[in-house]
Amino acid sequence: MDAHRSHPTHEIAWSEVADDFVTECSRRVLMSLPRRDQRERGELYVSGLLSLTGRKSMRSIASITGGGAAEQRLHHFISKSSWDWVPVRKALASHLDRALDPRAWVVKPMVVRKAGRHTVGVAESFVPHLGQVVNNQRSYGVWLANDGHSAPVNWRLLLPGDWLGDARRRRRAEIPESVGVGDRASLPAATATATALEIARGWGLRRRPIVMDARDENAVALAGSLSAADVPFVLRISGATRLIGVDAARAGGRVQLATAQRLAEAAGRAGQAMQWMHRAGPGMPPTQVVRAEVMLPPGAGVCGPLLIIGALPPGEPRSQELWLSNMTKVPATVVLRLGGLVERVNRDFSEISTRVGAMDFEGRTFGGWHRHITLSSVAQGIVTLSAVRNKAGDPALGDLQLA
Repeated sequence: MDAHRSHPTHEIAWSEVADDFVTECSRRVLMSLPRRDQRERGELYVSGLLSLTGRKSMRSIASITGGGAAEQRLHHFISKSSWDWVPVRKALASHLDRALDPRAWVVKPMVVRKAGRHTVGVAESFVPHLGQVVNNQRSYGVWLANDGHSAPVNWRLLLPGDWLGDARRRRRAEIPESVGVGDRASLPAATATATALEIARGWGLRRRPIVMDARDENAVALAGSLSAADVPFVLRISGATRLIGVDAARAGGRVQLATAQRLAEAAGRAGQAMQWMHRAGPGMPPTQVVRAEVMLPPGAGVCGPLLIIGALPPGEPRSQELWLSNMTKVPATVVLRLGGLVERVNRDFSEISTRVGAMDFEGRTFGGWHRHITLSSVAQGIVTLSAVRNKAGDPALGDLQLA
């Protein structure tokens, strides 16, 4: 059972996102674009992402203002222009940070199935939630999240070695030289880490724990990288993740690797458990929470003790959730509540991101993908800010949050 099932899903009333609010938000977030025509096209693009139904292609967005010539201008604006997406993301993050007061930064992978081999970053790989090998493009987004709302503010595209090492593919996709061959950020765990750490280093946001469902990732590598960067984290891990139990080592036992599931069960048998009523419904027994101190395997990076937090719902024979965290002085229930923000993000991705074109980019360039996903994030940010304003019942709140 995932955290926060007791929290109702907030419904987005798209018709309530007023045109003047969309315009004002877009203008403020896009102020870094150097030319007036770029800012106007950015506003048009965001408006199209918000107002159009179905797939958000450049053609459908251009149809708002007259088709052919407009489509060419939008294509150049997204795929061939020189405007920098990072300042736009920073501005969006600053507004959302003030509006949401996020409890965590949640890292979420996005997998988009693709036909052909020319879309930047596309490769055949096994996709766990599909249970098969498919042609796909994979990226990671960082979301600012609280219990009621979340929105993405930063993205990084996973570029497999076949892309980075192929000069012809790089040239066609206009991959910058700064993204080098052998770059560790071409590995999934390193890409996820780098996406989050980028906003922690110089974006001016209040530092928050990084939360991620890492069951399909290299959780040990992620934990090592984040520990080395001295960043608090909460990672959902597979029961098969192999770690070192600190209690056995302290008791003079032989230091050996064990699965996270076994370590959690041993902690429960040793009495290292507590009862938590947070998830229990009326008349239901409480969830049992176990806590075990562990360390990463040799070679995963030097870091101090970590915690496994396990949640055992009523009637279940073993923990249904296992979380790995370096927040050793924080109550286990707080770690579980932070972990529950993954579900908040998953819902908002399903309800909002897919409707503002996050998965709809049709171009082939590295810069084009980044500009499209940035403007899609702006559109989602506007929906989220509007929802926060409406929830507060103050029509002026949106302007206050953007000031």
